[in-house]
Amino acid sequence: MIDGLPTLDDISYKGKHVLLRVDINAPIVNSTILDTSRFESHIPTIEALEDSKLVLIAHQSRPGKKDFTTLESHASTLSKLLGKRVEYVDEIFSRGVLRKIKEMEDGDILLLENVRFYSEEQLNRSAEEHAECHLVKKLSNAFDIFVNDAFSASHRSHASLVGFIPVLPSVVGRLVENEVTALSKPLKGEGRKIFVLGGAKIKDSVKVLKNVLENGIAEKVVLTGVVANYFLMLKGFDIGEVNRKVVEDNKEDVNDDEMRVILEKYSDKIILPIDFGIEKDGVRADISLEKFDGKYRIMDIGLETVNKLSEIIPQYDYVVLNGPAGVFEDERFSLGTYEILRAATKAGYSVVGGGHIASAARLFGLSNKFSHISTAGGACIRFLSGEKLVALEVIKEYWKKKWSKS
Repeated sequence: MIDGLPTLDDISYKGKHVLLRVDINAPIVNSTILDTSRFESHIPTIEALEDSKLVLIAHQSRPGKKDFTTLESHASTLSKLLGKRVEYVDEIFSRGVLRKIKEMEDGDILLLENVRFYSEEQLNRSAEEHAECHLVKKLSNAFDIFVNDAFSASHRSHASLVGFIPVLPSVVGRLVENEVTALSKPLKGEGRKIFVLGGAKIKDSVKVLKNVLENGIAEKVVLTGVVANYFLMLKGFDIGEVNRKVVEDNKEDVNDDEMRVILEKYSDKIILPIDFGIEKDGVRADISLEKFDGKYRIMDIGLETVNKLSEIIPQYDYVVLNGPAGVFEDERFSLGTYEILRAATKAGYSVVGGGHIASAARLFGLSNKFSHISTAGGACIRFLSGEKLVALEVIKEYWKKKWSKS
């Protein structure tokens, strides 16, 4: 049990039919899976369940997208990583699927078809409502246990994530257990904490910013990227038309007045860039806030800011990074992101959020130097924001009132 969540240690699964929800949603180009890191993250759970009859359920992309496709190549990828066969089944809950599940032997692994091929999967319903859908009613009778290991999708109230919980004893897998443990440390642990929030998703960073400042979690919050440009605008700094447009395109429904109050109230805790990296005549140029005239696109934090953060970040017991400092994919503007990542590896306990900042850590060969790199984007942000993840909360609720007594 971890934070009220039952884990694999709380059930007996040997010889039983186990339905495991994983998230192996991956970037695909020309039918080729480009990144297997999510597949790899589920291996500890799959190996822990090796004495069961294991059926995996997962999604790939969403209807209307170019990479919305079958899971045949996903089964091949998993087979290679596990060193044993993962059989792909091109249906979800037909009679043929149910017969195949019934005939399984201990150690067998099946991967069912992309669950988002089922039209009701993505409806935002309660666990109890989803428990009445065809997916759950057809499949649940074939299983003894449901395991959620899809941390990165656990903020969604979809059928395959919450629908089985009211009808099957349900626990979380090793990946979810690991994520909850690792992400809880900088929120609840003792010691000095610094959060570095960047990237383009202003709304996400604002959620974390409010949680860690208003609840006294963070001693300092560093802002970089488009997020920093937004807060510089709020301070009255003219970032220029081209940069204003980028901010407006990424602001969503963030309340400017509320953020001005936050900025004023916590001015001693919020660290903003003191210079920028810009593109000028095809090359990088670093320019201070005072000399910046707004004519150029801001592509990175500047060298002085990099030096300042490289000195500050390693002093903390906990550092959490979410979002890159600039356009790190362009090596001219990778300096800020690289140096912040490198500085974070020297802190006591370092957490890297999912998405672009995790990709940057891998690109720079720094992945193995962090205490934890999250597999999740949206779910990680919500967790760090203090929000509850619905798919995990439902497991806690039903374990307490129904399954812990069985």
